[in-house]
Amino acid sequence: MTIREPDPSAVSGGHPLADSLGRAGALSSLFNLPVRSPEQDGWLGAPSLFQDDDQRLGEMVMSQGRDRWGTENRHTAGSAFIIAYLTKITWPLISQYVLERRVPDVRLINLEFHWNGQGIDETAIRRPSFAALPADPASNHPDAVVVADVPELYTLLKEWLFEGNLNIVIPSLRNAARASLKVSWNAVAASCGQAFKKLYEVSENPEAVVRDADDFFGDPSSPVYREVTMEIFQHQGKQGFYSRRAGCCLWWRTDEAKDYCSNCVLLSREEQDMRFRRNLAGRK
Repeated sequence: MTIREPDPSAVSGGHPLADSLGRAGALSSLFNLPVRSPEQDGWLGAPSLFQDDDQRLGEMVMSQGRDRWGTENRHTAGSAFIIAYLTKITWPLISQYVLERRVPDVRLINLEFHWNGQGIDETAIRRPSFAALPADPASNHPDAVVVADVPELYTLLKEWLFEGNLNIVIPSLRNAARASLKVSWNAVAASCGQAFKKLYEVSENPEAVVRDADDFFGDPSSPVYREVTMEIFQHQGKQGFYSRRAGCCLWWRTDEAKDYCSNCVLLSREEQDMRFRRNLAGRK
């Protein structure tokens, strides 16, 4: 597929992808992914950030580690950086697939970052291209890539997210900042798991969320296969959809943490259960 230059008229006033991202964004701001405004200066193409200058990328990773997690450890800083990056990508992608049966084009060549002079303050897609099913009302839109059925839509999701994005980003972080490949890939799974968890809370069809999560993490062809397991957890008349990680994000190593994530692989199942119950008890 050829990515054309953004057309201001294509995204102002009812572009179908912008509309569906906006609907998801009303459920959680993390489900939204803006379309880059052609009139705004300061945008950097994602391939340039991850492929053109290892020294610049390495410095950004360490800066992110210091600013967010107070760490000088390269592995931990790499985890902080990839988690921040993933939240901007996986949450909109997963929510569009589950809620709308659409897949935004999140390949690296279609992403841009806004540089404010000191750091990145926004992530956006360059052009609002998306994959859709034949029955989608927007399937005839010029930015739509129509696929035959849901399995083909899921295949394209994997292609755009893994082959077109993370298979480039994660080795680049390894080269530039010695970030751990294992930690980075588990962070991908954990980020997707968190997106499914939130979707379960806000979706009108939580059963569909569970089915999609089962398919996503149970796919042997996926790099996140069995990196997390998800289950419905009940407590005090409430229920949530929680993930148990097969790896660690290294948050516990930071001075700020002084603890483990509730679903950390380093915690016993009993301790995880207790923290899940605590989370449910505090939910309104």
